[in-house]
Amino acid sequence: MKKPTHYLWKSDFQTQTDYLNTKRKYTDLGFRVVTYQDSQKENDIHKGLKELIKNHYANKTN
Repeated sequence: MKKPTHYLWKSDFQTQTDYLNTKRKYTDLGFRVVTYQDSQKENDIHKGLKELIKNHYANKTN
């Protein structure tokens, strides 16, 4: 069975320690944690993921 995924935005945390404690909390609960470092939380995550896949595919075909 796959682990559920929890998404964090690095910009939501004041310090690296706060971020690491939160990440550890979700990891200990059994989540796979994905961190976005250069995006605002208000952006549509699905749109961003689609673009990421599209760019990856385009790079593979060139």
